[in-house]
Amino acid sequence: MRSRSDDDLYAVENRYLGPPGRPVPWQARYRAYGAWVCWLLPLAVLRQTVGVLPGLLGWVVVGVLAVGGARLTMRVVGPERPAGAVVRMFLAELAAPRSRQAPVRTFVADPRHVQVHLQVAARPVPGAPR
Repeated sequence: MRSRSDDDLYAVENRYLGPPGRPVPWQARYRAYGAWVCWLLPLAVLRQTVGVLPGLLGWVVVGVLAVGGARLTMRVVGPERPAGAVVRMFLAELAAPRSRQAPVRTFVADPRHVQVHLQVAARPVPGAPR
């Protein structure tokens, strides 16, 4: 079973709802499953390499992190901005030239030690001269 869109532009964004008569409790675009796999594989390799959380708990954590990563990815991916364009934009941002200036440091006083005087102005009276 699939949900269809009336708009041709968003027709690519079909969602898989599950087999007929047995819908799954979530809605995900077909691209979201691909994004999930793209997050799952590196996280699984990292888990195996580092060796943290052995057993089923580690795989559950990897799956949950992959779902979170896919959700974050799908927030920026859409028909107007495909996943390939997002990846190219991210790589361009990484390779962009940066200024070599030292950061300007500013001193911010602790707000607990700043003395504040509150003066409430008198409310203007209608018709009174200014």
